[in-house]
Amino acid sequence: MSQDTAENFEAEVQQGMKLGPIRMVPGVLPHHVASLFFASFFGIAVMSYMNAGQPLILGEILGIKSENFGTVAGNLTFFHEIVVLLCIAPIGALSDKIGRRPLYSAAFVLLGIGHFLYPLAENLEQLTAYRMIFAVGTASASAMLAAVANDYPEEASRAKMIGFTMAFNAIGMVFITWFLKDAPEMYQGMGYSVVESIKYTRWTVTGMCFTVAAVVIVGLKKGAPAKVEKGDGMMKTIKIGFSSAKKPRIALSYFAAVVSRGDLAVLSTFFTIWLYKEGVDQGFTATDAMATGLKFYVLIQAAALVTAGFAGFVLDKIDRVIGLMIAMVFAGAGYLSLAVVGDPLGSGMYFCAVLIGIGEITANLSSLSLVGKEAPTKGRGAVIGMFSLFGAFGILLVAKIGGWLFDVWMSIGPFVLVGVANLVVFVVAGLLLLGEKASGKEIKLADDSAEGS
Repeated sequence: MSQDTAENFEAEVQQGMKLGPIRMVPGVLPHHVASLFFASFFGIAVMSYMNAGQPLILGEILGIKSENFGTVAGNLTFFHEIVVLLCIAPIGALSDKIGRRPLYSAAFVLLGIGHFLYPLAENLEQLTAYRMIFAVGTASASAMLAAVANDYPEEASRAKMIGFTMAFNAIGMVFITWFLKDAPEMYQGMGYSVVESIKYTRWTVTGMCFTVAAVVIVGLKKGAPAKVEKGDGMMKTIKIGFSSAKKPRIALSYFAAVVSRGDLAVLSTFFTIWLYKEGVDQGFTATDAMATGLKFYVLIQAAALVTAGFAGFVLDKIDRVIGLMIAMVFAGAGYLSLAVVGDPLGSGMYFCAVLIGIGEITANLSSLSLVGKEAPTKGRGAVIGMFSLFGAFGILLVAKIGGWLFDVWMSIGPFVLVGVANLVVFVVAGLLLLGEKASGKEIKLADDSAEGS
């Protein structure tokens, strides 16, 4: 690299580089962004497989009857989210003090340990204990993904950056889940038993997690933007997250987090279990039933992938609350469509899966871009951590109530629950816009921050 080229590169870094359509804040380098995208590719996939591949653990390793799957899976997710609720806000606040990188790397180490131990459980108590280790990793990974994705871009590019990050989430979900759905049969083809194949599949995921941990600790940008002062205590930092809810739009984003993260939970916890049960009832083998359920799960993520980039561009051009309302309509329609599908393993499920994928990605992208815009630069990690905490609360509600609905009412009960909840957010967001209009605030088609971008 010549001296002039090096000087131009340094000047661009100091002013804020533009990578494709995304303008970064000063100091962010291409390898920082590449490391984030690498972590995004694996992150959601390795976290969601904990639940998505769980029917084989429950049925083949622990011998739990399928009619109890809903309650057991719901309880595991419930206790998982208790740990997340306790950890996620302090993790977000701590990241404002020591930086994102060490906490993000440690998250993948814990995720890997959780996957390694999970198929070694001999009873439900051990399974729950191993899940708690995994839960701490989930809390840190979720908070750091959101924080870093909001740290790197300028405001006018925020939704596009989050959209690209979620696109890598979805790409990883498609390719990694597609590989993992066939991995047990692949290992069985090598001569291993069903139980051994389940273990080796989980341990393959462990290898992925440890690889990402190494990349993150080396590749992400050091520190955190506008760190809180060393004299600011942890509780003072956490209070930033609570006090920020005085802004109606941040309060709305917290409420949207409850529902949008609940959307993700209902998919990862109950979707594959529902289709696994249907497959077994129709005479499929356990691994074939699991593979069929994961096929539609992959289709959901593929639809999310196609939608992510386009949605990011659109959300940067319209008011964030209007974007949230549009997303809630798609999400509500998607989950409620499962109530009218005939055969869950038939052709009608393809349409439902695509609609759910569109709703899932837009609901999460719009809520995250809303909180990212409204959160203060100083203490953003605390606000994002609080956003994630409310999201964990939503997952907790879906796990407990959804598990009961799944076993006692009907298998589509959890999906009806979140479908209605998405429509409630739509109504609340509309009331907020009406209130802003009545108080004299002008609602613009585009956010001020996006003008000129």
